[in-house]
Amino acid sequence: MAGEAPRRSVGRWEKRDHERKPKRVMVRYGTRLTDKTAFTRNISASGLFLQTNSVLGPGSTIQVHLQFPDREFTMWARVRWAKKAPGNLASLMGAGMGVQFMDPPDDWIEYFRSSLA
Repeated sequence: MAGEAPRRSVGRWEKRDHERKPKRVMVRYGTRLTDKTAFTRNISASGLFLQTNSVLGPGSTIQVHLQFPDREFTMWARVRWAKKAPGNLASLMGAGMGVQFMDPPDDWIEYFRSSLA
């Protein structure tokens, strides 16, 4: 509605609240240690798409470490969906997983809005 402040809530997975931006960023991730590496295909204030064939099942909780040239962020996220593909077709078939950040810090929200949106 006109005059309403933008919603801060990122606890819900709503495309309308947080537009995804195409962005390739290196991400370290894992369930206990951030021992796997992947790249984002797109990113939003509330989550991202990790392009990888090392997917975890929906509902899994992972730690993600985003590495930008000027900042780094580490957050917990929940896998919302995952798609695996044969190794040689992984990139073409869009293998990876969509993850939703769990309680992202305010400095991440501000960084996304000022530097990535």
